[in-house]
Amino acid sequence: MLRQGRYKSLIVEEDSHLGALQHYVHLNPVRAKMCTVEELQNYRWSSYWYLQYPRKRPSFLDLSGSLDSAGGLRDTPAGRRKYADCLQWLSTNTPAQKEMAFEKMCHGWALGTKDFKRKLLETEGLLKDGNNQAIRLEGKELQQANELQWEAMLNRGLKILGKEIANITNDRKSACWKVWIASMLKQRSSATNVWIARELNMGVPQAVSIHVGSLDRVKLGKTKEYQDFIYEFTKCPLLKLDA
Repeated sequence: MLRQGRYKSLIVEEDSHLGALQHYVHLNPVRAKMCTVEELQNYRWSSYWYLQYPRKRPSFLDLSGSLDSAGGLRDTPAGRRKYADCLQWLSTNTPAQKEMAFEKMCHGWALGTKDFKRKLLETEGLLKDGNNQAIRLEGKELQQANELQWEAMLNRGLKILGKEIANITNDRKSACWKVWIASMLKQRSSATNVWIARELNMGVPQAVSIHVGSLDRVKLGKTKEYQDFIYEFTKCPLLKLDA
């Protein structure tokens, strides 16, 4: 595998992205103009070399994902030739590279579906003690992880209150239940007014601060329903990704 710049490690969802990542890695020497696709089989510093010479593969190296994602190819001489043809086609096909998310292979912290990333953030051991020390996140990576956390909090609030996405659209922008959820997001995360206003359909971002700020001064912040909501919302621990 060729590396460009700083070493980058990613957590990869096996079913949806692992094969594409292997294609990307196999084409690294071609993108770097170290060799052509035809010459890849003799390029010694790539896992593709081991694909062509199965008897020399170390026991830990599993390249079946690349063959499988190239059309369910078998690890036979014929299957390996077809895979070479696939790489030749992929090396010049920009739309196919975009569909396989090649441009994201060197960015972010995980490759996979949104649900896969959300579950990763909830996995014990990935985020040690509820913070981001186990995986270093910054910039867009941190923003993406935070927004997944905020979305999980919002969905928890909706579930507790028995609300659905349709209620976000149809209910008033200042509906008390929206203010309750917004208040929890403001207290327990770094969710921005822009994000909260958009996701809860609360109008302009400034309205979020206005409604949340007045919560304790009006009766909707003193009701039993609100206290019950706070109890249900806060009894489960939250991930702390904000930085």
